[in-house]
Amino acid sequence: MSPSSARRGAVLLGATLAAATLGAPIAAAAGPADLLISEYLEGSSLNKALEIYNGTGSPVDLTAGQYEIDLYTNGSASVTASIALTGTVADGDVYVIANPSANALVLAQADATSASLTFNGNDAIALIHAGTTIDVFGQIGFDPGAPGWGTDPTNSVDNDLVRKSIVNAGDTNGTDPFDPATEWNGFPIDTFANLGAHVNDAHDAGPGPTPAPSTDTGNVAAHVTVPSSAACLEISTSHVAFGTLPLGAADQPATPDITVTNCSGLSSDIYAHGSDASGSGAAWSLVDSTETCADTLGVDRYRLGLEQAGTETGLSTTNKLLESLVSGAGGTHTARISTACPGSTGSGTTMSMTFTFLATTVGG
Repeated sequence: MSPSSARRGAVLLGATLAAATLGAPIAAAAGPADLLISEYLEGSSLNKALEIYNGTGSPVDLTAGQYEIDLYTNGSASVTASIALTGTVADGDVYVIANPSANALVLAQADATSASLTFNGNDAIALIHAGTTIDVFGQIGFDPGAPGWGTDPTNSVDNDLVRKSIVNAGDTNGTDPFDPATEWNGFPIDTFANLGAHVNDAHDAGPGPTPAPSTDTGNVAAHVTVPSSAACLEISTSHVAFGTLPLGAADQPATPDITVTNCSGLSSDIYAHGSDASGSGAAWSLVDSTETCADTLGVDRYRLGLEQAGTETGLSTTNKLLESLVSGAGGTHTARISTACPGSTGSGTTMSMTFTFLATTVGG
């Protein structure tokens, strides 16, 4: 049964796996020079949280570095509350601070809590390092009023905003006009699944192979999010990576595996589809085929698949049934990719694609 023909009353659930950074060859890349705000959760009631990302290449001691969060309430030009940050953030990891009365799913990801974290969509927030402003969300000294900054889905009121993976430095000018859509992706209110991990293209790509290989190579990273409409389709990981691959690589696995769990309370059919890939001046078409570069796959065409228990389901841009799960059950899948053949576009650039998981309830 396809999602479009699911029985009357079926509930559609979804989760998106967004992949990034496939290029060839990859030049030496550096992540952010300092910490930055990677997620802003402005949810209902006291569901407030901030996520801080470390892509510097080394652990960061928050106490020794005198890191803090400064809040500017209702357009104030002066700090109205300051929260000192403590502990150490590993390279590639995040630090989450939340209101202590936030939802249990938020607190499960929190490294610290503070009752001072009560911002609304019209309050500016600054990340400080030893007295220096290294990132700002909002515009200090300006009150946008109840509507907040920006427009949906990246409005600063009643949304979860995640920093785009291409953003490699904080906004150090806190007084310039602020539009979240420039550097942030938006998710509906009370989307909690993004907390706890962040993807940064430059950091995740790494320094590239040394010496440079004679063939095109690249690196693929992927990020998993679950929108609020899919609150009962749980995804086990927020990031997978395919490693360094040449053009023409066949059926390469990603790590870690992806476990999809049905928490809807009803039995569900789980579907998935992929997308075409795109990059600067390059585009690949997703094909559901057994073709390889040795026969008729051709240039600018590539394949995605999900393997479970030794059986791989090739993906297209339309939904394919993966499995049926009773309530509470989970299925584990290994993401696989066959990159576009040598001679394809995309050499030296970043290619992006998505996996999307969907579910329809089929009974009690």
